[in-house]
Amino acid sequence: MAGYEGMAGREGIIEALKRTKRHGKVSHAYIFEGPKGSGKRDLASAFAKSLQCEANGDQACGECISCRVFESGNHPDIIYVAPAGGTKSIGVDDVREQVNRNMGIKPFKYRYKIFFVDNASTMTPAAQNAMLKNVEEPEEYGIFLFMADNLAAFLPTVLSRCVVYKLRPLADSAIEKQLIDLGTDREKARLAACFAQGNLGRAKEITSSEAFMEMRGEAVRLAQAVRRLDIPELLMQTLTLEKYKDQMQQFLDLLILWYRDAMVVKSTGSTDRMIQQDKTSEIYSEAQATELKCLQRKFDAIWDAKKNLARNANFQLAMEAMLLQLRQ
Repeated sequence: MAGYEGMAGREGIIEALKRTKRHGKVSHAYIFEGPKGSGKRDLASAFAKSLQCEANGDQACGECISCRVFESGNHPDIIYVAPAGGTKSIGVDDVREQVNRNMGIKPFKYRYKIFFVDNASTMTPAAQNAMLKNVEEPEEYGIFLFMADNLAAFLPTVLSRCVVYKLRPLADSAIEKQLIDLGTDREKARLAACFAQGNLGRAKEITSSEAFMEMRGEAVRLAQAVRRLDIPELLMQTLTLEKYKDQMQQFLDLLILWYRDAMVVKSTGSTDRMIQQDKTSEIYSEAQATELKCLQRKFDAIWDAKKNLARNANFQLAMEAMLLQLRQ
């Protein structure tokens, strides 16, 4: 990826980053805040790459030596700050060795020396204090890019000296578009977008999860079969559902999605079949309204099951009650 391609939904942040470079107003410290999978690392990487790009455009050219070396992970003027010794937190010794010692050395070849701090929320207070002088009084060439999932982890003295970009959840449409652009088929992309809660990384995990797609297939099979089964056969379905007990909230969300799609078809997808005579149209409208009410009752049954399970109700009884209502 040369620049900011494949980042639909982040246009506002991208334009702000391009503008700061275009007008020569690059700050010395940035925080990209968002949950895992929100794309903060990709965004920070594209910005860092553009700052060092020899073409000096709004975004990286992807062709110059700097861009090619960046992709290899061995750029001489980009330092990746990480915990040493297998620890999970970035400590004071990490900052002294990887940041403070390097800051006094001028860039090897390029305009900036960029310190790329992933999982910055794990920095200890002592580590942040050790870094503070470089953030407060940075060298002209020094830039910090912090990726974090929790702004509250930063000391106020550090936070106040950073430009903060919060990566909000993406719209389903933006996630769906990006997945399709990556080669995912439209139906799978739509499904993943619905369940990703605005998180592109989570959506990508869903599209590659065989277990999730298998569960989705079971939910569709159940929804299609529920009215054809007699009551003893229907209640036996609780044995099938038992294997999804730990993921039942997600399974029920899949059921809701299937019935929601059915409701959309019933309410909008059949108008082209309406006969033009007034009386026939009235009969059709009444039948359509009855079907929609039936679907709404099914929605209610599934939501009741979700609420009951959240309250630690008996699993089998909750599923049996839902299945009986879905059969009506």
